[in-house]
Amino acid sequence: MSDNIVTFKGTGNGLTLILSDKTDFDSLLGEMEARMEAAGSFFRGASIMVRYRGRKLNPAEEEAILKLLREKSGAEIQGIEEDTQEETNYMAGDEEESQQPRLKIKKFGYFKGIEEGQTKFYRGTVRSGQLVSFNGNVVIIGDVNPGGVVEATGNIVVLGTLRGVVHAGADGNKEAFVAAFNLQPTQLRIADVITRAPDEGDVRKDMVPELAYIKDDLVIIERYLPQK
Repeated sequence: MSDNIVTFKGTGNGLTLILSDKTDFDSLLGEMEARMEAAGSFFRGASIMVRYRGRKLNPAEEEAILKLLREKSGAEIQGIEEDTQEETNYMAGDEEESQQPRLKIKKFGYFKGIEEGQTKFYRGTVRSGQLVSFNGNVVIIGDVNPGGVVEATGNIVVLGTLRGVVHAGADGNKEAFVAAFNLQPTQLRIADVITRAPDEGDVRKDMVPELAYIKDDLVIIERYLPQK
């Protein structure tokens, strides 16, 4: 199915579903279920409020999505409602593009690339099932345990051991980076580029600060060595 049918977008307030209005509801529901199965334990243990935009849903359709999320996501779903605070804008294009409009992601004026922007500081351990999400940069002063999830539209810096799931540049920003004192994530994602966890035999036991970034659509991980 098309990637444009349903998009999951984490926010500081929960989860936003961007739903296509170009397909029937049963196909949309099926794609949503497939996405959640592919996500594995990404949502597990989190407590989230779900909002949706892109298409209108009647009460029965809202209830069907709510039931699916509660059964398949592993998260505590507080409720579901239409997102009325942010209207969907579309980019103008040629006739072919106008038939399948592309979503224009709203960005705040104070966040440009990787060198500036609003930052959230989280002090403590991000434990299994916990989600830390922010529209900007995130600095974790502590560890991210396996099963913990950190998501940011900007950069992610972990002043400790990173063994959970991280997604930097969540709005598509490929200039974002991930840095940690001990970088051993179960999954690391920057924009739409994902790298898997290392094989069990490859896991290091020494703590070496490392930096992950995108180059040529690949995630590159290198030791961070301060400039002398």
